[in-house]
Amino acid sequence: MKSTVITAFVLFISTSLFAQDGFRIGLNAGFPIGNKAEFSSFIANLEVDHDWAVTDNINVGASAGVTVFSGKDEFDDFKYAPILASGDITVIDALSLGTDLGYGISLEEGFDGAFVYRFGARYGISDHIDATARYSGFSGEFGDLNGLTFGVGYRF
Repeated sequence: MKSTVITAFVLFISTSLFAQDGFRIGLNAGFPIGNKAEFSSFIANLEVDHDWAVTDNINVGASAGVTVFSGKDEFDDFKYAPILASGDITVIDALSLGTDLGYGISLEEGFDGAFVYRFGARYGISDHIDATARYSGFSGEFGDLNGLTFGVGYRF
């Protein structure tokens, strides 16, 4: 299973490198919310994504990465690799709103993957730097892991 994730990740990066106008790498951090927040104290996410302009205001894309819910007290960290399709719309100048939907491959023994969803806003600080705020969820056999993250991205 992990070799499948690595292969998909490498393919995603290699195809993105040939069309670098929409290639982005981002780092996000935040905190869990909801009924599972008692098991985790911190969320971190590293992602690479690529998007294509459909119109001047609408983009579609793909994203892959690794998300870690840091364990609290006697609970271990929980890690998964989200592979997502994305879409966003620019509402004013550098501000866009979007959603990502896909599958999160569990990187933990004994857990299956699950549906992943994210809703967020992105603000372009410059041509290469952006800031993000997101609500995300990993919905699986054990319920939902939800979180609120903030991050920064670099666009090539």
